[in-house]
Amino acid sequence: MKVSVIELTSFEDMILFLYSRLTTMNINSALLCNTRNCFTIITASDQQIFVISSPPPQEQRCRYSYLDDYGKVKCSDTPLPGRPTIFILQVKEIKEKESLVEALTSSR
Repeated sequence: MKVSVIELTSFEDMILFLYSRLTTMNINSALLCNTRNCFTIITASDQQIFVISSPPPQEQRCRYSYLDDYGKVKCSDTPLPGRPTIFILQVKEIKEKESLVEALTSSR
């Protein structure tokens, strides 16, 4: 499987990218972050995936991100009702395994 890594220059670009992928059937998305970067994984085909990364948000308390009425990226501690939202999930650790089965069945 081929893995392509795309590094965006800012957290704002990441939110705009994720917003561009939202649909009327799926108005929310999630972004994984740690102290160094944020990332999302997108499947292009059964043989290719893209890892899209960006710097983390500069605001300390950013659990939810959205575009305001002026198209600016904003963060908040609570989701805004009725507005498409990107959920910011904090990643504690990433572990590598040799197979999907091993990753799903190994103990913590």
